[in-house]
Amino acid sequence: MDTIGVLGGMGPAATVDFFARLVTLVGAERDQDHPPCLLYSATQIPDRTRHLTADGIDPTAELQRAARVLEQGGAGLIAIPCNSAHAFYGAIADAVSIPVLDMIELAAVQVRRSFEAGTSVGILAASGTIKMGLYDQRLQAAGLVPLRPGENAQSGVMEAIWAIKAGSRGPDRRLILAIDELVDRGVGVIVLGCTELPLAIDQSSAVVPIVDGTAVLARAALELAGVTINDHEQAREAGH
Repeated sequence: MDTIGVLGGMGPAATVDFFARLVTLVGAERDQDHPPCLLYSATQIPDRTRHLTADGIDPTAELQRAARVLEQGGAGLIAIPCNSAHAFYGAIADAVSIPVLDMIELAAVQVRRSFEAGTSVGILAASGTIKMGLYDQRLQAAGLVPLRPGENAQSGVMEAIWAIKAGSRGPDRRLILAIDELVDRGVGVIVLGCTELPLAIDQSSAVVPIVDGTAVLARAALELAGVTINDHEQAREAGH
C-alpha cells in the first residue's frame, strides 16, 4: 500500500473528518490493514477565500511547500481535503512528482455518472470556490446545469463555514435555508463543495441526493493507494 499524504489544516476539523473517513472506509480487522498516512495540518497556509475574493495573501507558495513536505516524508500520493485550495491545483501538482488527487474533478465525475444531462446541480461552497467556478465548467461539459445560491443565501453559507471553523457543530439553519432555496429552484442534486459543510448538514434528511466531496476524495485516495474498501460503508456513503 502507498502512504497517503493528507495536505490538511484548511481547516483542521475538516481534516479530522477526512481522516476519519479513511479509517471508516477501510475493510480492516487490525491496525496493519489500514494504509500508512502522513497528515500535515498546514494551518499556516493563508486563507484561500480571502485571496480569491478580496486582497488576502496568495497561498500558492505555502501550498506548494506543504505538498513538498509530504513528498519528502514518503507520501506516495496527496489528497487535499479543501475545495478552495483546488483553485491552485496546477501549481501544487507541479511542485511534486507524486500524484495529487483532484477533488473537484472527482466529485464532478460522480455527479456526471449518477445524473442525466439537464439535471440542475446545486453547489454549496465557500465564496472563493463559487467565484472561481471550480465546479461549473466540469459540470456544464456533461450537460449538467450548475446553480449557485443567491447572494443572501451565499452570504449565509459563508457565515456558516466561518462558524464551523470556529468550533460550531450540528445542523446550521443558514445551510438549511440555502439548500431550501436551491431545491425550490429545481436542483436534482446538491454538491457539498466545502469540506466544512458535512460537519453541519444532516445528509440523511436531505430532500435531494447529496454528493459529499469529502467522501468522494477519501474513497479515491484509498483506491489509488491500493487499499480494499469496506463495501457496506462505501454503499452507505454513496447513498448520501
